[in-house]
Amino acid sequence: MHLFDTLREGASFGAEELHLSDALIERWTSLYPDDPPDGRMPAGMIAVATMRAYSSLVVPRPPGNIHGSQRYEMLRRPAVGERLTTRIACAGKELKRDRRWVHFDTETVGEDGIPCFRGRMTILWAA
Repeated sequence: MHLFDTLREGASFGAEELHLSDALIERWTSLYPDDPPDGRMPAGMIAVATMRAYSSLVVPRPPGNIHGSQRYEMLRRPAVGERLTTRIACAGKELKRDRRWVHFDTETVGEDGIPCFRGRMTILWAA
């Protein structure tokens, strides 16, 4: 279990791959028909790649965590068919008014290793 006291700033949680397949894009456009396919990943799918990686890599987590905030920096939109790799690391943690906040940095690269997008996620850690 990743507890607040044992999380280390700078610790890496590894990498998660996501194939930006036609089927995945079709699922996205069935949910968001105003986001028509153009051969590139819709910008809104950044959260899909990032949260899949977080859910898979940062485990086990204490029950009761609350997603506090998320921000992204888009560097390029990956092409449909590309395989993406997202890495997550603990960027820091802090106690504010008896609440435990943990910050995670994410970076997603394409098959060529060139960054596609980066992000910072802040979680209110339960234990």
